[in-house]
Amino acid sequence: MVASDAPRFRDSAVVVLVRGHGRDLETFWVKRSDEVAVMPGFQAFPGGKVSAEDSELEFEDAADLPDRALRACALREAFEETGVLAGLAAPVAIDALETARQRLLAEETSFPALQREHGWRFRAGALAYAGRWQTPPFATTRFDATYYLVRVPEGQSPSIRAGELASGEWTTPAAAMERYRRGEVAFAAPILWTLDALAAGEDGLAERLARGPGRAATPVQRIELKWGIVLHPMKTRPLPPATHTNAYLIGEREMALIDPGSGEPAALEKLFALIDSLGAEGRRLAIVLASHHHPDHVGGVDGVRERYRVPVGAHRQTAVQMRVDRVLDDGERIALEPGAGEWSLRAIHTPGHARGHLCFIHPRTGSLFCGDHIPGGTGTVIIDPPEGNMAAYVRSLERLRDEPIETLFPGHGSPQGAARRRIEWLISHRRKREALVLAALGEAPEALDALVARAYRDTPTELWGYAERSLLAHLEKLEAEGRAARAGERWRRLAPDDD
Repeated sequence: MVASDAPRFRDSAVVVLVRGHGRDLETFWVKRSDEVAVMPGFQAFPGGKVSAEDSELEFEDAADLPDRALRACALREAFEETGVLAGLAAPVAIDALETARQRLLAEETSFPALQREHGWRFRAGALAYAGRWQTPPFATTRFDATYYLVRVPEGQSPSIRAGELASGEWTTPAAAMERYRRGEVAFAAPILWTLDALAAGEDGLAERLARGPGRAATPVQRIELKWGIVLHPMKTRPLPPATHTNAYLIGEREMALIDPGSGEPAALEKLFALIDSLGAEGRRLAIVLASHHHPDHVGGVDGVRERYRVPVGAHRQTAVQMRVDRVLDDGERIALEPGAGEWSLRAIHTPGHARGHLCFIHPRTGSLFCGDHIPGGTGTVIIDPPEGNMAAYVRSLERLRDEPIETLFPGHGSPQGAARRRIEWLISHRRKREALVLAALGEAPEALDALVARAYRDTPTELWGYAERSLLAHLEKLEAEGRAARAGERWRRLAPDDD
């Protein structure tokens, strides 16, 4: 994984657009494109980062409002992403809106400049504060997002332009929640709690929305990105930039816990509180699963096993490294709720990062719990010989590419949709890196530190120590294929006619 400083929060604003009343109340949500870096393929509400120009937008009723730039950001993002010009103090000419939107998206002008040009009048009071959400620490990109409830102006209809968003639609909160419970959609916690508040009706809606972040953290932080899939980030000591390991609780009545990474008492107490709170809803922990034996993935295994008296399952090569109660073979089914296949997991042996690495697939929702095999975000994982093997890693990726996977739930970083696209990118990246490694080799043997400077010249120098380990894995793969040869600790290219 690529190292960097711990991510800082980015100020952002999100708009919950609504129309109708009572049972006909609807909200407009969007699906993020498969090509974006943050949570591709996930459902969301329109929104984005605050820009410097947002502070220039004028409001008739709030010249000195502390969150004025956030409210301006919310209006601008709604206009850019959906074409809806909300928060108006007076009606505007609808025909001119699409041309103005196109100019804004083309960066020919700014939102405040459009306001002055068209004489748009905005009221800050038209945006009701609907809560403040901060991205949990598992993510490499973190947002401090303020939500606003906004009613769509009469005569305006949202539309999506292909780019960061793939689609958008009106939905009732009840219909959206039903799709969520069927495992058809994935979204972050703010969407879940916002839909839950909307489903309760219009009376006290804004106040109920504003309480969402508190409700999501009571009695313990709960991040349920798909129904029956709860993510719990645990503070660990992985390779940078990660600072946490994602533990997952999967199941509607009987649950599997994957990769409780920290054995620190304070971290375990938070995990226990979450398990117990889910237990109060009728969800019982049945088994602990380890993707592999690395300490930042199994640090809490013994503590969980002792407290809840549950077995631990892992691959037989992981069982060499730690105590395992159930050895899991490739393709083995882990049944949750006996007799029902809906919550069964299937183990997939994916060596490469570790000999005994397992991924776990939940077929009904197309979810893959991928440990360290596929990191979240846009980074890559280190393949560190002798435990790591580059040829095995690429073969494992190629195998996963053919599985019916929609959503990736990694051990580090953010979960994401667009699973096949991400897997294909990783395969392509490894092939391109292999070509750079091969090009760096010459007829004369050279040491790793000299080769890494050429093969990883696009990588910051402070990371070359990590890069050397993956470089060695690439060289061992090339050696096995008869394309490279070693001379002690040095390496050279092996020509086709060499002995």
